[in-house]
Amino acid sequence: MDAKYLGIDFKKTGLFAGIVMGTAAIVTLVFGLIFGFDRWQRNVQTASQLMTAAAVMPAAPMPSAHPNVAGQYVCPVHGAVGLPQFDAAGVPRCPIDGQPMALQGGGADMALAAGAG
Repeated sequence: MDAKYLGIDFKKTGLFAGIVMGTAAIVTLVFGLIFGFDRWQRNVQTASQLMTAAAVMPAAPMPSAHPNVAGQYVCPVHGAVGLPQFDAAGVPRCPIDGQPMALQGGGADMALAAGAG
């Protein structure tokens, strides 16, 4: 294809892309020199985990056995490990070993979920 047909000036587009990539590299280098590259890696890992948690949707709807109950799903073996994976029957399962998880809510149950019990 001809550049005139696309209406793109490849020289200007390449220059723009180069400036964007160079700016990202310089910002990363300066942040790493000031705060340390291990902190940069932790921040990127945290952002990745937040994006993953926000993108996960249960395969089945929430079971209605606990209507209007606030709490946290807890694995009997691992405790509070994060978002459960729902099976085809709507049962929340531990993301580590697949054990059924229970909804714990309020008071001592939440302390147990947090590992304080």
